[in-house]
Amino acid sequence: MKESTLGACIRRLRKQNHMTQAQLADRLGVTDKAVSKWERDLSYPDIALFPRLADILGATVDELLRECGGDGQPSRLLQVCEMSQDIRTPLHIILGYAEAAKNHPEDPGLVRRYLEGIRISGEYLMTILNGITQAACGCGKDAACCGTAPEGPEALDRYLQEQISTDRKAPDPADFSGRRVLIAEDMAVNREIAAEILKQTGAEIDFAEDGQICLEKVESAPAGTYDLILMDILMPNLDGIEATRRIRQLPDREKAGIPIIALTTNVQSRDRQAAREAGMNAFAEKPVSVERLFAAMRQVFSGSS
Repeated sequence: MKESTLGACIRRLRKQNHMTQAQLADRLGVTDKAVSKWERDLSYPDIALFPRLADILGATVDELLRECGGDGQPSRLLQVCEMSQDIRTPLHIILGYAEAAKNHPEDPGLVRRYLEGIRISGEYLMTILNGITQAACGCGKDAACCGTAPEGPEALDRYLQEQISTDRKAPDPADFSGRRVLIAEDMAVNREIAAEILKQTGAEIDFAEDGQICLEKVESAPAGTYDLILMDILMPNLDGIEATRRIRQLPDREKAGIPIIALTTNVQSRDRQAAREAGMNAFAEKPVSVERLFAAMRQVFSGSS
């Protein structure tokens, strides 16, 4: 492992600015002992301190972080800083468009435009986060993305303007009338979102607040009550994978064979494999894409009908 030169850089810049360790520590709100450890490469500043540290020393965050060695903690700080910029851009757009939409309730067309910008920026953000997950876990291309996103803030800006100004064809409406769907989800807001999405399809909806309740509802209801279960993976009491495994083991073969679609934020291949081995039929990633969820439901229904 290469020795970090970050400490030497901090010490050099501090002296150029005619500051003692105690003075630098006071301006940063840390102890002079902490600064001493940084300069001896015994520890590193918290990532949140880097913008303030760079400003005090008359440098940029990149200049500080690029002094860091190859395989140690500082190089990871550099990666975090770079990823932070990629994440902040779409978040800024999402929050800005949400505020703008709130201020124009009387203009449905403008609100739709802002909502479309929120959707596109959200998909971009999910792609960035999936890329971080891939890099952190060494998943390579096994991890699924939420579509192809432009690279960099400028490209995102152009992409947003192009997509928002283009009349996008509305997806084919889904008709699941007569189907009864059990949604196993522990978060109330996610249940509300799922209900709103499915309301437009004509499907009847029931809820289970965790995997144990889901299992109990399937066991107690007459066979044929539920045509599909949308199963969150991470739930208290009984997680989605174990709930699925127990449903598949029910003595009533019709109940045991209810199609189950995983609702999951886990995009790693090993998580998907565990879900498949438990008996899940398909996947719908969170945040839910309406088009992809409906496509998964159509596929499951066509295979089960």
